[in-house]
Formats: sequence, structure tokens, C-alpha cells
Amino acid sequence: MAQKWKRCWFVLKGHTLYWYHHPNDEKAAGLINVATYDLESTREQKKKYVFQLSHQRYKPFVFAAETLADLSMWVSHLITAKTKYALAHQSVPDREEDCYSETEAEDPDDESPRHGCDSPKKRLQNAPEKAQLFPASGEPSSTASSPQGSPRPCSPLEPTGEDLECLMRCLKQGGVSLIGRQRFLTQEQCRKSFIRRNKNPHINEKVHVVRALQSTLKAKLEELQVLEQLLSDAELTSEKFTHWKEEHQELYQELREWWARQEGQDPDGGLGAEHGPPEEAAEP
Repeated sequence: MAQKWKRCWFVLKGHTLYWYHHPNDEKAAGLINVATYDLESTREQKKKYVFQLSHQRYKPFVFAAETLADLSMWVSHLITAKTKYALAHQSVPDREEDCYSETEAEDPDDESPRHGCDSPKKRLQNAPEKAQLFPASGEPSSTASSPQGSPRPCSPLEPTGEDLECLMRCLKQGGVSLIGRQRFLTQEQCRKSFIRRNKNPHINEKVHVVRALQSTLKAKLEELQVLEQLLSDAELTSEKFTHWKEEHQELYQELREWWARQEGQDPDGGLGAEHGPPEEAAEP
């Protein structure tokens, strides 16, 4: 039996996502440690801008934003929160109470997560598996909240291709694929991390040499593939070979020079050293 959608308001603080049943609630209804969940796309027929936080052992949480801009914003901030946690911590908590929790009647002496509390103290057994993203304050139809809880104006215009491009960039920068597989360090992050860790000019010079050698090796492998393709052609004709020489003039010239050195000949086809006829013996 399909569960009904629940309208909730969310606040993202660090790597903890708090949800509220009403925008004016002082106490959060529950929390999710997004660092322990995988951010994935999901197929939901009744909702348009949907994503989910899934866990290998515990139940997933499915979310639906009102607009594509809100979806892009939330995905971007969730990816940033997960990435910061992954870079700062070695291990991810695995206990259920460290992954998500819900609260019953709150103790009035407890502080709200909005005022700095890390997590609610009490937990229920059944958490809502589906929730719709709404602002932390204001009317859902007129405002959309940032993950930190501050409302901002929301345009009623239909999403454009630029919004999709923005969402794709957010996923790429965060190291998350479209199917939700996390890449902890993207190529750009690895490059920046290397620059931060290696300010020694000698190390940088050695790395530059290694990269140059790798580029040279890659180029030579490509040349070998071109030669292999030519030599393995069982239907090679003079016309094909002439066409191949025109397309690969530099490689052909390099091969001629190499072959000339091996044979001791001039690259233009002549002998490397001229030898005249033997001189006749002088008459006495």
C-alpha cells in the first residue's frame, strides 16, 4: 500500500537535516544524518522534482520539491554537506540512531535544533518515508527556503534548460553520479588537493616531468595503434597507403628517418656516405 505524502519544512545544519510539521514549530519533528545516506534519483509518477536519501540497512526517505530550482538548490547543498563530512571524517556512523531519528513530545527545557541543538533526544519507531520540501517559514506557494532555513523569493516560471544545466553542474561538482553513486573526490578536487599539499617546487617539477612522460607515452600508443591498423589491413592498396601517408605525414617522416638511421642511409633515399670507385694503382 502506497504511503501518503507529508508536507514538511526542512532546515539543513551541517550534515544534519531537520524537518518540521509546521513552519512555526520550535521543535523539529525529526532529523536525518545525510552523511550516512546516499543521494539518489528516484522514479515517482505522482511527483515531478523527486530525489531520495537511501541507506543500505535502513529505510529510504523520498523528497519532492516544488520547482526545479528548489530541487537543484537542495541537491547542491546536500552534496556539499556530504562532501565536507566525507573529507573531514574517516568513518561513517552505522547505528540507526546515528542515521535518523524522530521526536515525540519535546521536553520544554531542551533547545530546538534551530537554536543549536545537534539532535532531538527522543525517537519514534516509524519515520515518514516521503516528504515534500517546503520552506521553513512563509507560505509554500510563495516562498522557498534555503537549506539553512532562510526564506527566499521563488519565481513561478517554468524550469528552463539552464536549470537542468545547473543541476548537472551541482552533481558533477559534488562527485555524485546521476544514479546516486558517490565519488568522494572528483578530478578537479584531486587537482586542488594536490596543489594544497605540494608547495615544494622540486616535487612540482618532478610531477610535471611525470605528466609530460605520460603524455608522450599516450601519444606513442596512439601512433602504434595507427600503425597496427595499417599493417593489419588485408586489403591494403597503394591508393590506401598514399592516403594514409597524407593523413599521417609526421609519423611517416619519422619512420623514414628511423629506418634510414638503421640502414645507414640518408632519409631522402641516398647512401649515408658516398663511396667512389677504387682508385687505380699508380703506374711506376
